[in-house]
Amino acid sequence: MDNLLEFEEIKRGEIPIRIIGIANRKDLRDKVEDLLESYLKEYSNKMELKLCSYSWLNNLKKKLGEREIDNFFPIEPDSYSQIRNLCLLAALETKSDIGIFLDDDELLTDKDYFNKSEEGMYSLAEDNGTILGKAGYYKQDRQNYSRFWELKWWPKDVSFNETFERLIREKPRFKATMVALGGNMVISKDVMKSVCFDPYVNRGEDMDYVFNARMLGYRFYFDPELFIEHYPPEKKTPDWKKAREDIYRFLYLREKYRGHLQSEKVQKIAFEEFLPYPGIFMQDDLEDRIIEHSRMMAMRYLSENDKEAFSACMENAKIPFLYKKNADIINDFLKTTNSWREITQNI
Repeated sequence: MDNLLEFEEIKRGEIPIRIIGIANRKDLRDKVEDLLESYLKEYSNKMELKLCSYSWLNNLKKKLGEREIDNFFPIEPDSYSQIRNLCLLAALETKSDIGIFLDDDELLTDKDYFNKSEEGMYSLAEDNGTILGKAGYYKQDRQNYSRFWELKWWPKDVSFNETFERLIREKPRFKATMVALGGNMVISKDVMKSVCFDPYVNRGEDMDYVFNARMLGYRFYFDPELFIEHYPPEKKTPDWKKAREDIYRFLYLREKYRGHLQSEKVQKIAFEEFLPYPGIFMQDDLEDRIIEHSRMMAMRYLSENDKEAFSACMENAKIPFLYKKNADIINDFLKTTNSWREITQNI
């Protein structure tokens, strides 16, 4: 919050600030909202500020209910995607033309950040597409991802970095992109009203949102001048658990991509646009990658005599054999989109 006060446009109240306050446990919801209200009180007279937490959400549901809208699935705060949808709603409530989305583990060090956020929006890019969404990048220290047990079968970080380095380096400034980072996105009100985050996605929801937008006719553009500094908290999540989340993420993404090719209801996207990341994990050899990566990671844990983690890796290797595909994945997404549009048209 103090970082935001370094910007004159914030202090002048020209940019409304909305804080989404959600607990990671249901039994903590009231405490989290009370804590945030107390914390934000000293900032309320320094900027145009509003907390959007459970009281706000309940009031919103009540108003929607009065208009006979009762499908709240897209905005139930149970997954990262649904919480991101609350961010979209909070931005739409301000009646602003664009929403600028930041996370709480970031710092804005470019004093021209907010001006750059607006640059190019609603204009034509060099490919003749209208810029209705932009993606920036994170400046942060990145370790050298050269662990031999990952390089062949699971080059996630290598391909991720290659994708962003290419987008940052190449011209023109605004380039069509299929990747984005949720803590540094700019989205027009047109897109926010029409496109929601997929509630079935709980990891990689930001890039999935770009995919959703493209299927519905909206193109995101990467802006190499739009950056923030990222200071993610140290997490103790074990490697096997992060791998499991990614396994389900990529299986779902590949299924969604294949499903969209068979649907006449959405626009088609060339596979090459997803390369190198996340496309490398959307190909026919994904099952092989999952099994071999799980095996390599299991051997690493075994060398450390961590039998519990070894067993968890073996469970990961079983996922491709047990994963249940959804033959209606695109129709389900479109049903959610219809529910989302019903909500956004009535707030």
